[in-house]
Amino acid sequence: MEVWFMWLARLMFLGIFLMAGGMFFRAWAIAVRKDDRYVADWRGRKIGEGMTWAATVLVVNILCGAGLLGVGVAVLLVGLGLTTWSGLAAFVLWTYYFVLQLASQRAKRLQP
Repeated sequence: MEVWFMWLARLMFLGIFLMAGGMFFRAWAIAVRKDDRYVADWRGRKIGEGMTWAATVLVVNILCGAGLLGVGVAVLLVGLGLTTWSGLAAFVLWTYYFVLQLASQRAKRLQP
């Protein structure tokens, strides 16, 4: 393989841990600091009235952060192939995106 592709794959792998850290930070900010600024979709747009949707966003961030962290650790311990771990990471990220989109749309629909 080309050298540049291997470096790109390594950067993507490190990005898994950074994204998982960001998700865990959001979950911590919602649960511990009670900061409703982080009750938002993936673009940072608030979902509903903040603490009304906090539990949903908290669970999504914890589960998807754990999923990404699990993929990263599995690569290190088991030696998953590039196509396997990138596919699993993509599945977790798309799930994160769609679940937060569903919560955002539902919050808009339920607003008076």
